[in-house]
Amino acid sequence: METSAEPGGSAFDRWLKRCSAALGVIAAGALVVLMLATVIDVLVRWTTRASLPGMMEIAETALVASVFLGLAWTSIQGGHVAVTIVTDRLKPGLARAVSVLIWALNAVILAWMTAALLARAVQSTSMSETRFGLVQWPIWPLRWIIAAGVLFWAIVALVNLVRVIRGRTAYGEDAEVVLDA
Repeated sequence: METSAEPGGSAFDRWLKRCSAALGVIAAGALVVLMLATVIDVLVRWTTRASLPGMMEIAETALVASVFLGLAWTSIQGGHVAVTIVTDRLKPGLARAVSVLIWALNAVILAWMTAALLARAVQSTSMSETRFGLVQWPIWPLRWIIAAGVLFWAIVALVNLVRVIRGRTAYGEDAEVVLDA
């Protein structure tokens, strides 16, 4: 079993990257569904002057999936906005300490959010929560999608915290774009 001299990383690193990538693919697919639902609804409205029942709900569901299931993969790829104006000016040891603090705060906040979202998903499921529009649409599966997305994002933040503590770069830091003024 490989421990983690980087190139492939540890078995856990590979698992996390695969799971995040799979969620990212689902998020991309949901974005396609969102686009198709919107186009179909516009075409139907244009030709019939009436909305197609369920299209708005499908689009909303796809939007939730595309946003929340893509969070972990975006974090691993360095796709979130990162501002290094302060840490770039610090000595390496202090910059690392600040990075540890930031990733610790990130992990704690995301863990707290995950706990709250999971509790809400359980409550929503027990109530069979639905939304009434043109059609009755279940909300509880969306709550699980949101919780799963934030859970995987919290795991990435925790892994990044451990990586920075061990003196390695956090996922995505090597992909940061530097803009010169």
